[in-house]
Amino acid sequence: MSRKVRQFCAQHQLRALRQICSRALAARCAAGYNSLVSSVAPSNAKTSIRVKALLFGGLKEVAGRAEESVELAPGSRIEDLFAHFISRCPELSRYRGSLVASRNQEFAAWNTPLESGDEIAFLPPVSGG
Repeated sequence: MSRKVRQFCAQHQLRALRQICSRALAARCAAGYNSLVSSVAPSNAKTSIRVKALLFGGLKEVAGRAEESVELAPGSRIEDLFAHFISRCPELSRYRGSLVASRNQEFAAWNTPLESGDEIAFLPPVSGG
């Protein structure tokens, strides 16, 4: 076979493959293929946030760690972060009434919304003089 014939056959095969693939894709779309795919959030929408949690005093002893990186849903609050720890270690709930929380080294209310990259510290009361 001459070079021109081989080149023509290769181009013809490529064109035929493209048509077959286009038809197959069109058939899948018409059959509702995309309805089987879960909706995808826009690329600028966050599906989760990651915060650093610090545990002090008795909290550290009960939880078995002083710090942890935690992934939460966007819109989560400090209260939700502490609930995350309680779900894994229910004994922590007895500390809730006496704790204060800080967000990025400033005292914060329990309903303060969290942002990715925040550092949250849970501080039990300190006694002594």
